[in-house]
Amino acid sequence: MSTDKKAAPIGLIAGNRRLPFMFADWAKRNGRDLYIAGIKGETDPKLRDEVGPSYYHDFYITNLSQIANYFKSNGVHEIVMIGGIACAKLRPSLDVLVVALRLAFMKNKHKGIFTIILSMFNSKGVRVRSIQELMPELLIGEGPLGSVAPSDEDIAAFRKNWGTMLEYIRTGDGQAVIIYKGEILAFENFKGTDDLVKRATEKRRAMGAGSGGIMAKIMEPGQDERADLPVVGTGTVETLAKYGINGVIIEAGRTIADDVKETVALADKLGVFVYGIKI
Repeated sequence: MSTDKKAAPIGLIAGNRRLPFMFADWAKRNGRDLYIAGIKGETDPKLRDEVGPSYYHDFYITNLSQIANYFKSNGVHEIVMIGGIACAKLRPSLDVLVVALRLAFMKNKHKGIFTIILSMFNSKGVRVRSIQELMPELLIGEGPLGSVAPSDEDIAAFRKNWGTMLEYIRTGDGQAVIIYKGEILAFENFKGTDDLVKRATEKRRAMGAGSGGIMAKIMEPGQDERADLPVVGTGTVETLAKYGINGVIIEAGRTIADDVKETVALADKLGVFVYGIKI
């Protein structure tokens, strides 16, 4: 008689892009029933097909308690949070009021909001885990991700602007900047990295300059790595190549690629670097 026990179900709060699909594939390969909380305005409708309608439900991102109760009612005690939520549809809720009141007493609003959200799930008996803990193959290490590497000038520009980047990231407005000729040309905002690159390119053209520059993307020191981990991937590489940006420098070990093999192949094909620096 077999004594094998069925693996415990796991949950996913799914934002946009490809990482939610990759995690759904991971769950299948590891024999884990996956319950997905889709975010209205963000989650690709095709994700429902990965698990079936019985394992999927859409929510407003502001209804945190409903999401936690959904998982708990289905016997899910571990979840991951992946995918962007910049365009998520919002609706007033008691959860928003609770978060706002608690956040008012916190000095660092950016880290504070994630601390509050994670603790709210924990209080419901739902533990949030990091995707890199379950899928460490997604982490980007030191050095070039493919065969293309930055110049010494590119690396020097990153290090020169580290302090300014850090100050900005602590505001919670974004994780990335565009650096051109050693100076920061534009900062990321809630519209994301595509918008950042477009704005930087407009400024570069207004200066009468051609192509060039780098993107730098880092995570705030001390931030909980279970939420809002910086992500780069094929979309990032395509955008950088389209607008003549040389590549992106990220923090090694604290940034993930949405598909390492495809990102490497495309970066090499387009001549764009993805480079990890240990900070």
